[in-house]
Amino acid sequence: MMGPAESHYAGGIFLIDFIFDAQYPFKAPTISFVTKIYHPNVKSDTGDICADLISNGWGPTLNVKHCLEVLRSMLITPNPDSPVEETIAGQLRDDPEEFEKNAKKWVEDYASGS
Repeated sequence: MMGPAESHYAGGIFLIDFIFDAQYPFKAPTISFVTKIYHPNVKSDTGDICADLISNGWGPTLNVKHCLEVLRSMLITPNPDSPVEETIAGQLRDDPEEFEKNAKKWVEDYASGS
């Protein structure tokens, strides 16, 4: 997934892992970032996303396109009120300029595609 141009992740290329178990499409896939990303809703060490982002409201009519739309929205508008990384969420709330600097540094270090 490309980092959206209107986000702190612009220019980044992010590999994302989708795991579909036997209950799909009745159960949402498990999604994690393979590429490291500085984001309050993504675990820095595992890449796991806040499960509620995908599973809330999930139904069999939803699909991978829906998941990608949720992920894109998450990159454009990180939610510090539903974090899996409290420190990053606090930085986003209290020092958004430093958050932006760190997010862009991680894009450069881990998601630049080089």
